[in-house]
Amino acid sequence: MSGTIVGGEFINPDRIVNKLANAFEAWANEEVNDYFRDQFIEDKWPYDGNTLRKSGEQVGSPRNIFDLGDLYRSGRNNFSITQGGVDITASWNWNAKNSSGRAYAWYVHEGLGTNLAPRQWTDIFQEQTLFDRSPLSKELKMRIRNALNK
Repeated sequence: MSGTIVGGEFINPDRIVNKLANAFEAWANEEVNDYFRDQFIEDKWPYDGNTLRKSGEQVGSPRNIFDLGDLYRSGRNNFSITQGGVDITASWNWNAKNSSGRAYAWYVHEGLGTNLAPRQWTDIFQEQTLFDRSPLSKELKMRIRNALNK
């Protein structure tokens, strides 16, 4: 058995879409940027051995991935929002360059080159189950509910 209701109509759909988009953008700007900050500054990343960083800091394991902060700053608040017909996307771009002039975010993220261990600070957004269980997901849902209730 099934039932179908035909004839529903959205009144002011642009207003609803704008509320959702504003909630998403505020979430990306506040919650996601804070999440990324924590990924860089918390001593949470396992790494074999000790390293003397360019900053002069001696680090072991676990460690943060801040170092001089160039990579962190290159992506901090450096995001763009694109909105299509039924989707909205926030994209960050970490574009810091190493001493040889190459962008190195991918090397740090994947543990390539001189980076012996991956530090995958974006994985929570790449794996749906990780995101669904995260406080970030709960915060986004709360912001959407609040936006629609206004």
